[in-house]
Amino acid sequence: MYRVFAIFSIFLLFTSCNDKGRSYGYVRLVFEHHWNGEPIKFDGTTQYINAAGNVLTFSNLEYLISDLVIAGVNVEHPPVHYINNDKANSLIFQTYQIPTGSYNSIHFTFGLDAAKNKSNLFPNLPPQMAWPRPLGGGYHYMMIDGNWRDSPDQIRETGSFGLHLGALEHREFDTIRLGGEIIGIDTITYNFHYCFPVLILRNFTVKQNEIVTVEPIIMNVERWMDAPLIWDFNMMGGSIMSRPFAMDSLARNGQFVFR
Repeated sequence: MYRVFAIFSIFLLFTSCNDKGRSYGYVRLVFEHHWNGEPIKFDGTTQYINAAGNVLTFSNLEYLISDLVIAGVNVEHPPVHYINNDKANSLIFQTYQIPTGSYNSIHFTFGLDAAKNKSNLFPNLPPQMAWPRPLGGGYHYMMIDGNWRDSPDQIRETGSFGLHLGALEHREFDTIRLGGEIIGIDTITYNFHYCFPVLILRNFTVKQNEIVTVEPIIMNVERWMDAPLIWDFNMMGGSIMSRPFAMDSLARNGQFVFR
């Protein structure tokens, strides 16, 4: 018993000394939103033309990121970060303590995975980020809102658009028959989570008790609509929240929007 206690005591002493020997700093991430290399304006009047030739004006951009990992170091607090292009403080994400050293990558989830995407799990998020319960509940992963028209030659707006991502719950009903007689109806539920991983390559050094501001992480908004799928509002329409193909297409493009 004494031997076991002695070994355990040595282990605790080593661990304690090891912890005391560590040093920590802080990492500040800054998010920017561009269109073809220039900061995008969400003023409802500045016009942009996407790859399909649609003329767009933007009024809103909001989204969530979660599961932040800095070169293998999990950043658990906060578990989710809300970004709104019109709220300057939301464009900065400063981590808690990060061990000092050299780093070369940042990884996060755009949106929320299935475990986190639960209604009311994050009461501090703005109310508008809640995803409709009839569609499965949880939260909006992203909202890009604005207006569009078919081409530069068209004078009037064709309509408004809302490029909204979240998780979609889809139900199908299968009729069970026996000898031609209906004996029951089976419900099949499918859950589609349109979140995706993002990897940002950056080289930076964390120094003891200092804040290092990493080169800005840029969302290229035009890429939501040009790769790998050319997004034409004449075909895709303006509202996509209950349409699996449209949401899947947008999420596929989204994997190429950050740099």
